[in-house]
Amino acid sequence: MSAWPIPMPADPSRVELLVPADDRLTAAVDVVVANAGERAGLSLQEQKDLIRATAEACDETFSLSRRNGRSDPRLHVVVSDFPNRVEVSVEQSDGPVPPSAQAASLSAPERDPLTAALYHINVDRLHHEIHDGRFRTTLVKYHAAAKPQGKR
Repeated sequence: MSAWPIPMPADPSRVELLVPADDRLTAAVDVVVANAGERAGLSLQEQKDLIRATAEACDETFSLSRRNGRSDPRLHVVVSDFPNRVEVSVEQSDGPVPPSAQAASLSAPERDPLTAALYHINVDRLHHEIHDGRFRTTLVKYHAAAKPQGKR
């Protein structure tokens, strides 16, 4: 029996965070990602891999915002867990990317082989896009038993 008077739901959940560029606050994203990973059945190593990739996505997005003239960048982070996976979306929340910077923003992670390798080692799917003028990175991590063919 749980110590909580009301049982916690086991249904998929979604947590949204608005995060300023402060390491103490971005650490909160790690906690949310770890919790989602546990709920989705990820192993401890899979959780660590996803946390590492999420931190990299946050750092890249903060850097992109600063390069585009934002002095106080903020991120909109959405963490969703499902029975077989966790999805993390990291998006600029401080205004759209100028059109002149959009093409460079989308190709930047792919131009850096080290960054691309880090993402692909730590997550099963990676997607970069410009949505409503804002740069968004989506990371997906499946638990070992649910990995798509070729990713085991």
